[in-house]
Amino acid sequence: MGFSRRSLSRHALALFCLGLPALVHSGDTATAGLRVGLMHSEPWAYYSRDGGNERKSQLSGVFVDISRELARETGLSLELNTLPYGRVGKELQSGDCDLTYLIRSDDRDAYVEYAGYLFSFHTLVLARPGSTLRSYDDLQGLRIGLVKDIRLNPRLDGDAGLNKVEVRDYETLVDMFLSGRLDAIAGNSISLHHLLQKRGYPSQPWPRLMLQKTEVWAQMSKKSPQLGHLPRIRSAVEKLRSEGFFENAVQRYRPAAESAPQAKRSTRERETAVSLTPTLSSR
Repeated sequence: MGFSRRSLSRHALALFCLGLPALVHSGDTATAGLRVGLMHSEPWAYYSRDGGNERKSQLSGVFVDISRELARETGLSLELNTLPYGRVGKELQSGDCDLTYLIRSDDRDAYVEYAGYLFSFHTLVLARPGSTLRSYDDLQGLRIGLVKDIRLNPRLDGDAGLNKVEVRDYETLVDMFLSGRLDAIAGNSISLHHLLQKRGYPSQPWPRLMLQKTEVWAQMSKKSPQLGHLPRIRSAVEKLRSEGFFENAVQRYRPAAESAPQAKRSTRERETAVSLTPTLSSR
């Protein structure tokens, strides 16, 4: 029995769709699975062309790679939604988001179930060249930019005496810093160095103050209707971590300026971090 050209095309399309991984982007026509809220920022989840009349390119980033591997490992369908940082936690709390990847924080314990430890990064403050950042007290009098609602360090988070300027995202933060509108910026080391490198400052010796080492965990909303998949996700996270997948995923997006000098700075960074707050521990 023969096939028409149209039926062959439909048959090929069906075979192609069956071979796709269980990962969809918000707005696709595919059946929604677990709703995954991803912070829309480089290098975590972003489009290489974003805004204007340009067509969005493929979604990329550390959290996208992690989601793709979790979908493959668990067999679950994950619907990816990129959100401003401030909305990720709110949607997790309300149950509008089933799964996300955020730092582990005691104030989320009431509304999340932890699906497993992924990786850690340093939170730090970078200042303009010529500034002095030998201790926390040197932050006084500086205009310090940070992303709204972000958690960096208990002391800094609760310090109403600092001149903190809140912005929407890391991209705005770095642009304001480079334009001279901020004296210093605070955030995670991976985002800051990635964006500084992208803007042409890969190895600038910014004065820095290490705040702490922070753990990033997969987290599910306690209000999620798909909470029954938690054991499967936990098992997949444990397996992927034992294989070194998460560290490798981060390393692919880590600038050389942020990763190469780690060994030389590690002792000084640990001493500074301990003086401010202990490292968040796995629980």
